[in-house]
Amino acid sequence: MSVDPRFERSVQCWLRAYPRRWRSQRADEVTAVLADLADPGATRLDARTATGLVLAGWRTRARTRPPLPALLAYRIADRRLPARYRGWVRDDVEGALFSLRAALAALWGVGLVLVVQALGADEVAVPWDLVAVFLLVAVLGMALHGPRWRRKHARKHLVPDEEEELTADSLMFGWIMRDRLTARRSTGMLTLGLAVAGVVTAPHAPPAVLGVALLTGALLAVLARLRLRRVVAGRPPQPARRLVGPTVRHVVLTAAGVAVASVGTSWLGRPDVLSVAALAVLPGMVVTWHAARSGPDDLALVDVLTIAVTGGPPPVDTFREGLVPALVSTD
Repeated sequence: MSVDPRFERSVQCWLRAYPRRWRSQRADEVTAVLADLADPGATRLDARTATGLVLAGWRTRARTRPPLPALLAYRIADRRLPARYRGWVRDDVEGALFSLRAALAALWGVGLVLVVQALGADEVAVPWDLVAVFLLVAVLGMALHGPRWRRKHARKHLVPDEEEELTADSLMFGWIMRDRLTARRSTGMLTLGLAVAGVVTAPHAPPAVLGVALLTGALLAVLARLRLRRVVAGRPPQPARRLVGPTVRHVVLTAAGVAVASVGTSWLGRPDVLSVAALAVLPGMVVTWHAARSGPDDLALVDVLTIAVTGGPPPVDTFREGLVPALVSTD
């Protein structure tokens, strides 16, 4: 019997109280059972069942979480946990908020200094300027180094030593596909960033200079369009590539790049440089965005940028070393 998609989404929402590894193994089975027990035509889980799922999920998380001393050593000192907690570690590494947790853990000393400073003052006052800097550094660290932190953490905590046993959550070194950003969504994000940078700093540049920049950009856009129409259809296949969409990290990086460029050029007294550069590149980026939206589904951001800039085909990606599951289920 098929499950109503609305009912399935409701169950999946409440099942998020359970650990990730538990959901990957039992979510489909639990959804099917709850659908059989539900009233005919039900589109959502009733409040009593939802409350039971949340409480049971929290108990499961508490039962499988490492003890507090080991957890603090893992968070603060980056100590390895025993193999029986490897599933919990894998959930932590693959979680959406891992990069933020890693950034905050790396800056825990700064946070401690802020607390001591606030408590040691004659009047307890929160230094909000330092707190803002602390959070900004954490967010930028998450955006810039998040994937590298994730890979480094997984190498240390999920690859078993020689004397340790392999579990279902163990990883080992192997060859994996190379991730590339899809062109359709990424080019739109970059186009918006360039437009914002150009508009924000445009009042600081003479109109004649802006006109020349736009005219130059229009000529470059025509050249980019000709190159894309000629090369996109005949680009080489990419068997070692996996396309992925932009994440919150990429949005943060784009916004941070625009902010840093705007503040930096203003601090140097030449905000007009950013406006001229942005407006000169913007028409070509718009053409690239249009080509990505109307192009094939397997078009990557690096493909359209390489073709638009060089006029030649993009290089063929190769497999790279990474981490793969040590034990593969044969069910």
